Amino acid sequence: MHNPYDLIAAQWHSSPREGTHVERILRYVDIALQGLAPGAKVLDMGCGTGSPVGEYLVRQGFRVVGVDQSEKMLEIARRTIPEAELILGDMLDVKLGDNFSAAVAWDTIFHVERVHHPAIYRKLAGSLESGGRLLLSVGGAGAEGFTSEMYGQRFFYSGHEPEVTRGLIEAAGFEIKLWEVDDPSSRGHIAVVARKVA
Repeated sequence: MHNPYDLIAAQWHSSPREGTHVERILRYVDIALQGLAPGAKVLDMGCGTGSPVGEYLVRQGFRVVGVDQSEKMLEIARRTIPEAELILGDMLDVKLGDNFSAAVAWDTIFHVERVHHPAIYRKLAGSLESGGRLLLSVGGAGAEGFTSEMYGQRFFYSGHEPEVTRGLIEAAGFEIKLWEVDDPSSRGHIAVVARKVA
């Protein structure tokens, strides 16, 4: 079965990457990674084509490890961020080290059935060193599963109610530092910055 992202990779990557949407994402990256030493190791879970997050992290001097399950997206990412270590894998199955200073999972976890979300939060916590930072977006509030269309392909989404999601993230070992709705038009799309509790 084809990953729908394989079918839209080139189109997705060539669409405009400027404007307030990207500025908003990178503002959250700055908030989450503030004060992190240059050369720190950062996980980009669901890195896609490496734009905009991966290339921004590389420009900031971080060592980036990107994970994505779309082969075609990663083909483009290898050209976009050749400095990064890129891994083809599903976020549920991929094996990660435990020495990341930060992890980013932007617009990725809600593509997985919500029953698996607690395990993903625990995996992210397990990949981080003590005090490590986490930036993620959550959404699909209260929907066990629904689909929507992008570039002619259908994509699956799933999410818990915000208060449930917040509890799951905390239960995985994180202290939430920022929690705000950043796109009210998108089923309560929420930006989360958290820190792994020492």
